[in-house]
Amino acid sequence: MAPKKAADDKKKEEKPKKIETPEMKELKEKEKALVKVPAPDRTELDANNEKIQTAINGLQEKLKSINERINAKSAGKEEHFKARDEIRQKLDEYQAKIDALEKKRSDLQGGIQAKQKESRDKRQELNDMKKKLGFESEGEIDAKIREIEVELMTGSMTLKEEKALMVKMSDLRKSKPMVTKYQKMEGETGAVDVGSMKDSIGDIQKQLGELRDAKKLQSQAYSKLMEARQKVMGDVPAMFEEREKVNASIREKIQERNTQRDEFNKLQREYMSYQNEVRALRGERARIEREERQKEWDSQKKMEVDDAGPAALPFAEDLQYLDNIKKYLTSNLAPEAAKKAEEEKKAEVPKDAVGGHMVLMSKQDREEEFFYAPTKKKNLKKKGPGKAKPIVHSMETLSFFDKYKLPTPADSAAIPSALEAVEAKIAEFKKKQEKKVEDDKKKAEKKDEKKDEAAAEAPAEEAPAAAAAEE
Repeated sequence: MAPKKAADDKKKEEKPKKIETPEMKELKEKEKALVKVPAPDRTELDANNEKIQTAINGLQEKLKSINERINAKSAGKEEHFKARDEIRQKLDEYQAKIDALEKKRSDLQGGIQAKQKESRDKRQELNDMKKKLGFESEGEIDAKIREIEVELMTGSMTLKEEKALMVKMSDLRKSKPMVTKYQKMEGETGAVDVGSMKDSIGDIQKQLGELRDAKKLQSQAYSKLMEARQKVMGDVPAMFEEREKVNASIREKIQERNTQRDEFNKLQREYMSYQNEVRALRGERARIEREERQKEWDSQKKMEVDDAGPAALPFAEDLQYLDNIKKYLTSNLAPEAAKKAEEEKKAEVPKDAVGGHMVLMSKQDREEEFFYAPTKKKNLKKKGPGKAKPIVHSMETLSFFDKYKLPTPADSAAIPSALEAVEAKIAEFKKKQEKKVEDDKKKAEKKDEKKDEAAAEAPAEEAPAAAAAEE
């Protein structure tokens, strides 16, 4: 028996028959025509990245050492900045006071110069007026006028000369008020008193000297502080330059790593694009193969269904049991009821007539025909209904009555009501049967619709193992 089992297993493991359609052949040729793109070697990329990362780690260690040295040099930075800021604040205060005193001194010097200029301007104006008048008092003017009058009276001159002397006398009389004004202005103009202002300037200069000395001391302290800090931080600029060089080297290494990674990603994208095209073609081939296999399977299933005959209707077994119960009850009817049922059955119109012709019944079922109708009928004794006959049911029969919730007749008199209950139960199960058939039909239609939608919306996937093994 073992060889037979092995043969059965081998038969089960046989692969399904390969399907090859013209459309599938065309897709296969398209796949062969694609330029194969090899998968990029990630091992080489990882090795290069590891080398670069090792170099970056070394540079970062160096950078860490430089930063530690810079931080060590920066010890006491807060105290230095605090002392520096205090000195600067004092220098600013002294400078502000010096600026204020310088401004005050400048204003005083400007006032002295303004007064001196004003005095000079007045003196110049008096000199100009004196030159213009030619006289210093009204007596000199009057003496000159008398000289002209004497000359007019005693001298011999032309009319023109006489008119000129008359005009000169008129101008001399007009200049008398100007001589009075000049004398008044000369009396008012005296030496400018700037002694108090000069004293103020002296005091300011003394204060300026004290402030400048104090500022000088603070400047010297600031210079000493900066020199001391410079001695401590003298080599820090060189450290900053070294640190910047190390940072530049790290950036170069990172850029190199990113460049290699971008090149690898480019190759990876080309490879994935090639794989997507192959998957699309194989997915299309797999779809066609599935459709062909589905058609073959549907055809085979249809043949099996046709060979197996129509499927059993739902509740058919229950209806068969109910029909058996009905026959059982009918077989236990009283003779009169059985005869009546037989007569009703005979009275039914035959349904197998063809072409509108009547069906000839047997002689015993035909009505009697007479040439002359008899005038006297026989008086037959009518028997009364017989006594009801008790019925003994088996356990199996009782279980069927209990299963379908039917009344169990104790004698033949209770059979008609039991038959009515069986008929009602049969009608109930037939109604259930129709409803079940209709529901199954709707479910099958919905299932077919969902299947069609899924087949229409299904994306192209990678072909199964059988299609992939074709390479």
